[in-house]
Amino acid sequence: MTQTSVPAGTDGEERTLEVSWADPRAALLRAFGMSRDELLKSIVDGDLPNPPIGQLLNFRVTEAAPGRAVIEFVPEERHENLIGVVAGGVAGTVLDAAMWIAVQASLEDKSVVSTVSLSLNFIRKLSRESGTVRAVARTLHVGRSTATAESWLEDASGRRYAQATASFLRMGGGE
Repeated sequence: MTQTSVPAGTDGEERTLEVSWADPRAALLRAFGMSRDELLKSIVDGDLPNPPIGQLLNFRVTEAAPGRAVIEFVPEERHENLIGVVAGGVAGTVLDAAMWIAVQASLEDKSVVSTVSLSLNFIRKLSRESGTVRAVARTLHVGRSTATAESWLEDASGRRYAQATASFLRMGGGE
């Protein structure tokens, strides 16, 4: 005889998720026609659509300025792994996106940066019980060919959940 049990607290119901997004290439073409200040304002105001990964993970940019960016993220069940903790890749993606914006916003020309390394450390459990968290990022160095940044996930009281550093390669434009 085989017995199947559902762990306490789970309903066994299947969940679904529907995600839609705007063509990221169209947004990129619009972005190239804007000044840096116009671009940053458009990102924060939502005039420039959230990229597909932002739609998928459900995060949004709330601040963007040269050398600094803030992304608001609400951990949900769909972001968690089997033990009820937000998957490292999800947290890393949110932190990376914030650092990318902080670095990209620091460039005065039309060059673009791409992440080449990312280091992530968790400080405490991040789950849906954590509530809304912010990925706060700041640049550490922006040079002719490379850049570095740091970021952290914190709740409204400033309690940190994870922190990251990243290196970026600068392509095109240059100083």
